[in-house]
Amino acid sequence: MASSDFWTTLGTNGSDVERVYGFVLERGVPVSSRELAHYLITWHVQEEARRLAEIAARSAPVYQPKENYSIGQHLIFTALDNREGVVTQIRPGDNPRIGNFQVMTVELESETKPREFAMEYTAAHPLNAERTPLIDLAIKPEQAIAQYGESVRTRLVQRLSVDKEFVHLDDGWFLRGLIPDIHSGYLNLAEAAIEQTGDALRTPDLLKILEIPETTKKSAAIFALNLALANDPRFEDVGPLDDPRWFLERLEPTEARERPQILESSPVRKTNLSAELEMIAAELFDEADLNGDANVPPVTSPRDEITLILTYPHRRAGTLPLTLPVRALLPQFKHPRLRFNFIDSATQEKFAGYAVADGCYIAGLTHWFNARKLSPGAYVMLRRGTDPLTIFIDYQPQRERSLWVRVARGENGHLIFSQEKKPLSHKYDEDMLILIGDPLGLEAAAQRAREQHSLAILLQEIFPELAKLSGAGRVHAKTLYSAVNLMRRVGPRAVLSTLTESRAFNSVGGGYFVLTEEARR
Repeated sequence: MASSDFWTTLGTNGSDVERVYGFVLERGVPVSSRELAHYLITWHVQEEARRLAEIAARSAPVYQPKENYSIGQHLIFTALDNREGVVTQIRPGDNPRIGNFQVMTVELESETKPREFAMEYTAAHPLNAERTPLIDLAIKPEQAIAQYGESVRTRLVQRLSVDKEFVHLDDGWFLRGLIPDIHSGYLNLAEAAIEQTGDALRTPDLLKILEIPETTKKSAAIFALNLALANDPRFEDVGPLDDPRWFLERLEPTEARERPQILESSPVRKTNLSAELEMIAAELFDEADLNGDANVPPVTSPRDEITLILTYPHRRAGTLPLTLPVRALLPQFKHPRLRFNFIDSATQEKFAGYAVADGCYIAGLTHWFNARKLSPGAYVMLRRGTDPLTIFIDYQPQRERSLWVRVARGENGHLIFSQEKKPLSHKYDEDMLILIGDPLGLEAAAQRAREQHSLAILLQEIFPELAKLSGAGRVHAKTLYSAVNLMRRVGPRAVLSTLTESRAFNSVGGGYFVLTEEARR
């Protein structure tokens, strides 16, 4: 077997599984697939070096059928685990179909009965090939791990996944026969403990509460409890990567379990925008531009504080977008939800938040939004806490006073805007601020728009309503984005792309647009 063939099959055969089984059995604790692959590679590299050194240390040649040997000569038989034997007899072969050859009788070490082997047999045969090491002799275990480790790990995981002796949780692999028993009584106690605490609990903390007998290694007990909790529908791991924290699904808010319908958005086409509009898109960037992809690359230079502009869909749902900069404020997680704590910067009030991977949003903010009377367009600040599972949240309060602002209503299935005096107690983005005058009418107009209108038509319908509030008849792209989101969930890039591609609008600079002559007719 060539060296390349060896590396492409390592981790797939039964002997490799047996070797890994013995490794885990000896350790007596769960082992990651990466560690298993590294062990297997290291063992094979060292074993091949040992085997070749053993052969080199002997004076006897390696047996090959094509060679000629004499009585009394010692040989090494690589196909028989490098055992050594001595030739005791030689006779002519008696198979005319394969030509002339000799048969030698060999007495092998550790065997009482002699065996016969062919010699002077020149036809093609695996043992006649020039023997090359299974593994490049120059390669060291760490080099082999760097070059082949991931492919070996992938094949090993596939092989162990169908082996009944192994069980795994995430990337921890253990032997089924070594798992301590976690009966239903322990799980009922865990449920009661979590409910009484009102917070997610780490597995070691649950072990202390449950008082599981210390008859096994702690890591094995933790694995067994994690496995039992993961297989019980009452519990969910809401902790960060490699740090399981268990909570009860029935205590999680609905918007954390099911994505609010108002946050549902259509896929966004990737389009090129002008430098000016790219700046606006970056300022407004929200989860609708992610196309639901939670597995995006991490932010290279994470910030400690982020300012968001609250949009209508998130105000209604009690959520915030889980964009890349926001995600960088939290530890990595691989399960559907991460439970963490918000702390109000002004009052130090603590409440639970949920980072939701499916849909890329943060849930748990309805009460906080309501208590502060925030409107779409309000500034919301997030700041990294000292605890990785803590985010400080704040807004920009101001003395409540009545101001002339945009107000949206739904009339006869259409969205209309007016300028009205309304009380406000927070600072806001002037282009984004829109107050809701008639929630039920607005919902009826939104339902009609979702059923009947494309984004381009919706923008053309909304534009004149907003333009009438401006003496110059122009509307800022941010205002259009905020207004469209009253009707349906749309990302800023989709709005900006439609504005530039539609023949109904002209850009007049500064992020403002006007209707074309043709569209005004």
